[in-house]
Amino acid sequence: MSKFITNDGVSISFHEYGMKSGQAVVFVNGYSASEATWLVQMGSFAKSGFHVITYDHRSHGHSDKVDYGLTVQRLALDLRELTENLRLEQPVFIGHSMGATVLFAYEQMFTDKELLALVTEDQAPCFLRNPDWLDGQGLDFAGLEKFMNDFPEMHLTKKALPDELKRELGESLLAFDFQLGRPLLQNILTQDFRTTLVQEAVPHLFLAGSGSPTSPTAHAKAALALTHNSLSQAEIFEGCGHLLHLEDAEKFDAVVKHFIERVKK
Repeated sequence: MSKFITNDGVSISFHEYGMKSGQAVVFVNGYSASEATWLVQMGSFAKSGFHVITYDHRSHGHSDKVDYGLTVQRLALDLRELTENLRLEQPVFIGHSMGATVLFAYEQMFTDKELLALVTEDQAPCFLRNPDWLDGQGLDFAGLEKFMNDFPEMHLTKKALPDELKRELGESLLAFDFQLGRPLLQNILTQDFRTTLVQEAVPHLFLAGSGSPTSPTAHAKAALALTHNSLSQAEIFEGCGHLLHLEDAEKFDAVVKHFIERVKK
């Protein structure tokens, strides 16, 4: 385990796998998860020649538990500082759930000019109800409160995970303080990054689960329609919930690797 200190004094834990000469891929985990959520991808992508980087957000996993900087914009700055510390060139960012929102915030704050591509997994660019988004589907403010209350007990998967994978996750994932993290969840749910996607220049792979409990499946193709890069695409994982990289890890890895290969040609 390695660590670096952010410019506001938070120790961030991270790991590197594979060859440092390979294409850098940074996996950005979701709300309440730790970098252990990528345990399948760590080995799979490293074996394919990638330079794999995983890390824990502030107040997640092995990183410092703090009650400040709990916004997606600050988490995007933490990601920026990580890439600068590691001197990554043209990395691919792969974000799940809140991790995808962190990537949207990163683009908004720093643009995507230093990135090769983006992959976002089962996360819409906005959650609140808008008449011009997904035919008015989304949360109103009453629904926002209910979602935050329900989330700690929400069942996020539709496909059963293999017993061995569940055992490994159980041994690796750390407890999360939902009370401490509640302001962060509220911050995530009140963002709207649709105009950021309109400005996006790099290829972007949008992934969604057909049975996701967090977002309508249509968000992936609707988000794709906002972008302009001809290599961008959307892929729906039939029968999956919110954790595509675990529910159908083999397909997830294959789809993402193929996308990166297309972008690099």
